[in-house]
Amino acid sequence: MRNKTDYKKVVRKIAITAVFAAFAVALKAFTNAVLNIPVFGIKVGFAGIFTFFPAILCGPVWGGIASALSDILGFLIAPDGAYIPWLTLTAFCGGVIKGLLWMLLTKKAGKKLRIILLTVFLLIGSAGAAFHISLSSDGLMNGITAKQSELPVKGAVTAKREAGEYSFLTSAAVDLAKYKNDTVTLTGAAGEGETVLPSRYIKDSYETKITKIGPKALENVSGVLTVPDTYKTIADDALGGNASITLIRGKAGSSAETFAGKNNVAFEAVDEIPDAQSDVFAEAENGAFAASTSDNYRKNLAVYINMLVLGLELTGIIGVIFVVVNILLAKGEKTGERTVDIIKIAVAVTVAGLIVTTVNTFILRELLDAWRGKEFMILYIPRLVEELIVCVLHTYIISILYGSIVRGGIKKEIDKLK
Repeated sequence: MRNKTDYKKVVRKIAITAVFAAFAVALKAFTNAVLNIPVFGIKVGFAGIFTFFPAILCGPVWGGIASALSDILGFLIAPDGAYIPWLTLTAFCGGVIKGLLWMLLTKKAGKKLRIILLTVFLLIGSAGAAFHISLSSDGLMNGITAKQSELPVKGAVTAKREAGEYSFLTSAAVDLAKYKNDTVTLTGAAGEGETVLPSRYIKDSYETKITKIGPKALENVSGVLTVPDTYKTIADDALGGNASITLIRGKAGSSAETFAGKNNVAFEAVDEIPDAQSDVFAEAENGAFAASTSDNYRKNLAVYINMLVLGLELTGIIGVIFVVVNILLAKGEKTGERTVDIIKIAVAVTVAGLIVTTVNTFILRELLDAWRGKEFMILYIPRLVEELIVCVLHTYIISILYGSIVRGGIKKEIDKLK
């Protein structure tokens, strides 16, 4: 009789896990349902909300299975980049951690959990306020949010940072964008005989590589054209109908060779690009060339500043309100079971989310070429703040759904899992 009962429990757990995993996959892959927060530069997905319930209803392992299934099936149905098995493993572990925390956090610990959470959210909000004061004092913020158009360019920021003109907190904030560079596109060039395209560009005292050649940028060039290997992308119509270029020089296997082949222009491979006065140019001083910048640095700097300031401030405020309301509700309940469960949701979601984010950052730093060798904290802090914002939003939504799922007519079916 016992074996039959255990079998039924397992079947019910499989069914519940499958249903919630299906909801998660549908939101992740089919509907692409996300809450865009442009000022923070992040998207809040809802798949994690539904993978939480198998962990607390069926147990830690089932929570891990739901999270892993969501990751694998989501990738198979709507892939977003390369598949990394290690991230599936951390997703599984995250689901297990949620279930374990739910089991370990007893009702007796409710009061202590509220005090701990209240303290944590107050510290988070205070950190955001401290960054706000520092960045405002140093002239990088003039209101509630940092605006891209009002921020200085990278050269100006770097110069002040190196000169020690920024406070410690401001320096920490601007350092988050230190690896972000503007993409420079050559938009115009003129020359006869032999022309060497510039490889670097100076604007506002900041020097950076030129990596692209834009449409019709080469229509006023004739004769021999030398293209430095800094150029990774050349627009197909960069010649703009120009048939005056007789030879293109560049490194073997470079974008210059590919471009020459597409446009039926003779190509000569060279080991070294000859020096020329135009190797580095400032647009105001050299009328032979023109370039445009993407403003990628200021865009990312604005996002990071807003995450550190507004993101932390709002997370702190919303979190404090959440705990205070929970305390008031607990006073009106006889047992306090409902409010303690909500606090347990907050702890389980946040702790598991932060652990997974930390481990994933280590993994991505080792596997992604773009991240390899970069300072861990500069990569980690924006992801940490983003995860805090996501966890707070997930906690609110899960708390609302929790009452409907574990009470009412569904409660009888859930009790059969125990």
